[in-house]
Amino acid sequence: ARACFAPFRTAMAGFSVVAFLLGASLCFSQFQSTQGFERLRSFTVYSERLLLRPGEVHNAFVKPVPLPEYIVKQFANKTMHLQKVDLDIVRVDGSSGKEEPLPLTAVYNHHHAMLVGTQHALEGIFNRSRGHDPLGPNQRLTGRRGHPDHGSAEARALRPRGCMMHGAAVNEFLADVAEFAKGGKVAAFGGASGAEFRGTSTALPAPYTSASSSPESFMGLLHFINMRGAKGGVRSKRFECPCTSARKIDPANGTVDGQKVLPFECSLELLQQGNTGCSLSTYIGGYRCCEHGVFLSEDIPGPEVLPDELRVKYTFTYYDEELVGARPVRKPSCCDATGNETHKGNIEYDVPRCPEGSPPEFCEHVTMSVQPFDLPMNRSRNGSAIDPDEVLELVHAWGHQHVGALGMELFHVRTGQLLCRTRPQYGNGSGAGDESGFVVGIPPCVWGPPPLSPPPRIRRGDLLRTMARYNSSEARHGVMSLWLMDAAPLAKTNGAKPDVLV
Repeated sequence: ARACFAPFRTAMAGFSVVAFLLGASLCFSQFQSTQGFERLRSFTVYSERLLLRPGEVHNAFVKPVPLPEYIVKQFANKTMHLQKVDLDIVRVDGSSGKEEPLPLTAVYNHHHAMLVGTQHALEGIFNRSRGHDPLGPNQRLTGRRGHPDHGSAEARALRPRGCMMHGAAVNEFLADVAEFAKGGKVAAFGGASGAEFRGTSTALPAPYTSASSSPESFMGLLHFINMRGAKGGVRSKRFECPCTSARKIDPANGTVDGQKVLPFECSLELLQQGNTGCSLSTYIGGYRCCEHGVFLSEDIPGPEVLPDELRVKYTFTYYDEELVGARPVRKPSCCDATGNETHKGNIEYDVPRCPEGSPPEFCEHVTMSVQPFDLPMNRSRNGSAIDPDEVLELVHAWGHQHVGALGMELFHVRTGQLLCRTRPQYGNGSGAGDESGFVVGIPPCVWGPPPLSPPPRIRRGDLLRTMARYNSSEARHGVMSLWLMDAAPLAKTNGAKPDVLV
């Protein structure tokens, strides 16, 4: 059966923090348990409008938007258990109100995330990260008097830690935001889900849920690219974020346009191969040339060129009543095909073209990494010990990849067991969700109650091996191979050991 997605939960200072990767659920009915199904409800909200000129990048939070008043009242001082959150990118006609879904050939979704919490907390984060990727190294944070305040809770909430595509970075961000909120309840949904958002199911089978406490408002982190004027659709490769001639790259200082970029953390394998995506001196394109406000076209449009207007449509599906025995999920820190046991990874890498004249079946680039399932790379937070023997149930997983991807496999190192294999689906048409040559879906692996297979039980310190494959018949830049996984902590068993381990 086709699968559906999940999230992450951690407790901080007496309130809940949650992470959830967004996408589109197309297949939940194929595996959803009937338990609790009749209590599902949904509501739809829209982001503030975005204005983007041809070739322009948006990579920042958008202004917080209140949730429906009845939702705020219903879940005040309560927990809302979410089955899924769907996302769409639309243009809304101002006179008729008619919606038009925008295909990837119009607006490319590089990745997206979302925060849900109190209006006060979200406005604080928005104001202090305005106009920057809040999880990249280039944000400018000021204190109450306009001076840098790097030691404050606000500064820790917005300090550079890598973009939100890493599960480890999400976890660190949420813990710091929790401290910044000072009693507010903030949940985060998001990560590496990108172009596959319409064709990758994100629903969780009961009793697994994504839990959010006292939700009031939501705020999106959107990394979008205006594709207007990119000739040839997928052949234009604007979605690879090329470093245009306008970019001022300084390898000696580690800067692009005078700003520090994310540190490079490639695995030894990629470094030994001389992968061009692992150093600014050989960098051709990717996330580090895709900051908010830059243009990915050589010709920058003038002020006479009107911007395109779009909105993001979010549909929340939740349980209207308390779900008895609910199992909130969390996002493990693993895995990035560019990382290793001590570094979460580089996020991206390049695929070199196979030698001229190679048979097509030999044009396959394979990258491998080994990383712990769910150990933070900075070991512990606030002095709290991390138990590597703590067992989690793996509930949902898919391998996020870009155009040219052939698939990913996830193995348990100690046992050799294949845990999950995913393969991207490509579009054949022109409409939204079926764009020719683009990755339009990545059906995930899902475990749960019958008829699904039981969730694998994995210790946090267990090592997992990632195998990532790309077609190398042509060179590709800034590609990604990231596992998006969700796992549920085991219920307390009075010291009894779990009976099923991978």
